[in-house]
Amino acid sequence: MPETLKPTPQDRRSRSTQAKVIRATIACLDRLGYAETTFARIQERAGVSRGAITHHFPTRQALVAATAMELLARALDPVERRAAQAASPEPVRDLITRAWGQVVNAAGGRAMVEILVACRTDAELYRLLETRLHDWDRQSRASVARAYIGADPAPDDAELLWSMTRNFLRGLVLHERFVTDPAYLARMVERFAGMMESQLTPLPAKDAP
Repeated sequence: MPETLKPTPQDRRSRSTQAKVIRATIACLDRLGYAETTFARIQERAGVSRGAITHHFPTRQALVAATAMELLARALDPVERRAAQAASPEPVRDLITRAWGQVVNAAGGRAMVEILVACRTDAELYRLLETRLHDWDRQSRASVARAYIGADPAPDDAELLWSMTRNFLRGLVLHERFVTDPAYLARMVERFAGMMESQLTPLPAKDAP
């Protein structure tokens, strides 16, 4: 059996630099938006040289695409881990409020919304992300279908309802800029979660496919 090679100090430094740059990119996207997330801004926030950034990410689109892939992996991991553990799915109301508070309405979630909006006008960014976004969407819907059943007899109803939920929560991120009272957004999330509770039913762990 081939021996697993240990990462060299240079490998560790390289990974550390990439992680630092991606964290800075998330912060810039969240606070400044896509248009103002430049190499200069990221460099300043990450505290690294421009050359260190372009060595790993030759273009801004390449850096933002890598950031998006990191965010997508983070968002999907808890869902996949819960499914792998064959645990009973959490109540729909809890699932939606947690998704809003911990994923969508957080720095990474807001950054991801900026990236998705940018894909509409930045053809190169969309080209880099198109396949990954479609794959992630399929994985996300499949994970929900393994844990919940929809009220409609259509076999893909749970997937449809979860897609609606994701789009609603992302829309709230954009709407947040025009709302002065954060409690109003929280009420909308609670009301929406309450409505979805009658449409999505958790499958018992033993019955989950």
